[in-house]
Amino acid sequence: MASIYNLDRLVHKGVRTKDGNDLGNVIAIDEAYITIQGKRIFKFPTQFIDLYNGSEVFLNISTDELSKYKIY
Repeated sequence: MASIYNLDRLVHKGVRTKDGNDLGNVIAIDEAYITIQGKRIFKFPTQFIDLYNGSEVFLNISTDELSKYKIY
């Protein structure tokens, strides 16, 4: 995971998978998990965060791989 000193900064930021798909926005985050809400809700380990550029969070996992972390 990229060095992000304050994970709370990610709340309300947009999220994209490594294949470029827009997942929605971060609604919650802690040291271990990030929760995303868009058309679906996902909760997955923060280790999937690859990059944060100040406005969007980019993941190192594809949309297909992320499907097993779908909550709703």
